[in-house]
Amino acid sequence: MSKSKIMIVEDESIIAEDLADSLIAMGYVVVDIVSSGEEAIVMAVEKQPNLILMDVMLQGEMDGVTTAEQIQLSLQIPIIFLTAYTDDQTIQRVKATSPFGYIVKPFEEKNLYLTIEIALQRHQYDPITHLPNRSLFKGKLDEILSHENKASLGDLCNINESHKDQHFPKIPIFYISLDKIRRIQVTLGTQNRELVLCTIAKRLKESITCLEILAHLESSEFAIILKPVEQKQNAIDIAESILDIISQPMVLEGYEIYITASIGITFYPLDNITVDGLLKNASSAMYHAQQKGGNNYQLHKSEAVVITLEQLALETNLRNALKRSEFHIYYQPKFDLRKGKITGAEALIRWFHPGKGLISPAAFIPLAEETGLIISIGEWVLQTACNQTKIWQKAGFFPFQIAVNLSRRQFMQRNLQERIIKIIQEVDLKPNHLELEVTENLVMQNKKTASRVMKAWQKYGIKISIDDFGTGYSSLSYLREFPFDVIKIDRSFIRNITADSKTEAITIAIIQMAHSLNLRVVAEGVETQAELDFLQKHKCDEIQGYLFSPPLPISKFEQLLKEGKKLILN
Repeated sequence: MSKSKIMIVEDESIIAEDLADSLIAMGYVVVDIVSSGEEAIVMAVEKQPNLILMDVMLQGEMDGVTTAEQIQLSLQIPIIFLTAYTDDQTIQRVKATSPFGYIVKPFEEKNLYLTIEIALQRHQYDPITHLPNRSLFKGKLDEILSHENKASLGDLCNINESHKDQHFPKIPIFYISLDKIRRIQVTLGTQNRELVLCTIAKRLKESITCLEILAHLESSEFAIILKPVEQKQNAIDIAESILDIISQPMVLEGYEIYITASIGITFYPLDNITVDGLLKNASSAMYHAQQKGGNNYQLHKSEAVVITLEQLALETNLRNALKRSEFHIYYQPKFDLRKGKITGAEALIRWFHPGKGLISPAAFIPLAEETGLIISIGEWVLQTACNQTKIWQKAGFFPFQIAVNLSRRQFMQRNLQERIIKIIQEVDLKPNHLELEVTENLVMQNKKTASRVMKAWQKYGIKISIDDFGTGYSSLSYLREFPFDVIKIDRSFIRNITADSKTEAITIAIIQMAHSLNLRVVAEGVETQAELDFLQKHKCDEIQGYLFSPPLPISKFEQLLKEGKKLILN
């Protein structure tokens, strides 16, 4: 693998030279050192580095934040900010540029290395399919939306030039999920699953003629941006051809395998004008396609124009679900990698509607956030999970720790701290047997509030974990600023540790860094024996994932506890 090229933007020459020496020692190539924002913009275009290290406070007319904004108008280069300033105003300006990291001076070299590697990992192509990943896809979509003009909309797909003015051109975005691909992994193994992904990627790339970008977002999900079309039917025709392409048989280990897909379609600018909004629309439409049995496509209907009866019904049903006891908690076990024993579980909500069956959290959690119902639902989850934990402890399954996720809306609740402590006291659960999971982005949205609340929890004895580590803000300095007890490595890293040397190195570095800060490490999404062996070898503390158990209802989880199930460790 070629060495990554890094450009340094720093107006203090001694600091810049020291930084360059450190980067070279780490194995990077320093393509240039510049001292002003104006020069950085020019050299970024000329040198095309893989990453930029940007000092926030630069001399001259442009500071680092303004420079980053200008670079991002024309280039998709990950930028990491270096600064001695941590005031709220600076943090907010930096956040507005969607940086790939934020390092507070002075910093340790290992933290700099890890921040760079995480940023590069988020910006690299997917190692399995060699397609652009989610980060590159969102960057491309943002670029298209930002630079949408007569030239880009004039390049219409499959329409006659003379009829162009009769319809307003629109950009289709497809969200594609392969149906039931997990069965292939279970029956034929991870390598064959990856072969399926690569085969599908190749078919799509070779067959779609009006493609702007095809990306592999995660697991079994792909996304596509098409060139502008005159009519929605143009995009529908392409969606139907994609379903046909994917469903063509393939042979794996002598077996003829058939794959189908669910496709969600949204259009810019009809449905939304933001990157996240369009992706959300396409994902939601894809979910509706899955609900209809898969192997079909669904179009998103703009919420600004049409509120469907189905959407209204979902909100009504959601408001009644708690009263009707339609919510259930599933528990996914966590295993200690030294002893191989179950040490706790993560509590995950499931909604079983009497008429619709299982409704995915992806469908109702955003709606619960939007309507504010997440407050009462979240409190019910916490109360129920703590109650059940106490029951298991009384039955002799001790020690046992329960992990519960907190949403953004919950975290901003004024009396959250008091409510959580009251629930623990009512249940008579020891505080250190509750672990609250928060995400990087949630914490960084309001640092002062987050710090105050979490310090109060820690003082009381509650454990705090940072969830999906490596996928969000990626500022390692906050690990020292906030009282975390646990780092949960995101499944996107775990999924690629046996296929990509960079991911392997990052994962090892995260584990070592966490241990140096006296933090425990939990790996999410462990699905193969090779991943388990790797994590055990490098002294990860705990794992959870489908390799051993999916999330389970109470009865089946209790059966695991009673059987004393253990991991088979080398």
